[in-house]
Amino acid sequence: MQTGSTRYHSVAILIHWAVAALILLAFGLGLTVDDFPKSWTGAVINAHVLLGLAVLGLTLARLWWRIGHKPPAYPADFSLATRRMSHLVQWSLYILMLVVPVIGIPTLFYRGRGIDFALFAIASPFARTPAIFHPLTDVHELTAYALVGLAIGHIGAALYHQWIRKDDLIRRMTLA
Repeated sequence: MQTGSTRYHSVAILIHWAVAALILLAFGLGLTVDDFPKSWTGAVINAHVLLGLAVLGLTLARLWWRIGHKPPAYPADFSLATRRMSHLVQWSLYILMLVVPVIGIPTLFYRGRGIDFALFAIASPFARTPAIFHPLTDVHELTAYALVGLAIGHIGAALYHQWIRKDDLIRRMTLA
């Protein structure tokens, strides 16, 4: 187990930024799917799904990585409340990064849509069932908004530390 470092391991850093970019892209496609030409809808939804699956896979990889690689200690001047809030936000982000795509999968399948991976496809195992996919869509969207809202708060806290406290905390999650 890694100990004593003031920075995250480069693997954790790369996964962190990759997941952030994937969430941004997936959320953007989810918000704008109706703005694309109708003939693109299937491809846009499939891209959204593939991005979501990548978020799910990388989040699982990140959690697996974290088992053997302890995160850096908090700065000594962090209060207990700040440490607990940070811990709560981090684990809430992990949970939402798992829950949002997991809810999205049955939502997609109950819409009667499959997933096209280019080399192979997975057809929906279910008939189109609006009574199921409508509420699932609502939950998927609400949890996605919660994820993005929490991520914005996370970014705000990082910027607060960088620009107001000037404690260079953001350096823990950069490769430079």
